[in-house]
Amino acid sequence: MPFTNMLSAIAKISDVEDPSIFPFPSWMLIGIVILSVFFFSYRFAVQKKPFQLIFAIAAPISLLLLFSRNKTIFYAVGLIEFILILAAFISTFICRPKKAESTAASDKDGKNEEN
Repeated sequence: MPFTNMLSAIAKISDVEDPSIFPFPSWMLIGIVILSVFFFSYRFAVQKKPFQLIFAIAAPISLLLLFSRNKTIFYAVGLIEFILILAAFISTFICRPKKAESTAASDKDGKNEEN
């Protein structure tokens, strides 16, 4: 198959009537989002890592695509999700506990156990 024929075949595939973005039914998506919000919220309450809170906020934003067929919302949600994932990635490096703090905390705990 020549390259130009392949490109025209791919272009015809994208013209499908009413394609679905998500591979799961809507009730399952809503359940997955609720589960992820609870999970990331709980982990943030326990560990206090900012990326967990960012993911708890990012999950429900993706549901906007389920309820709207507007291309502007589609691209806006994509941009928002990209920014939130980038912020979560950056926060994992910025909000790391310092080795000196963790060493000092472990030394303090060791001295308290000896007394």
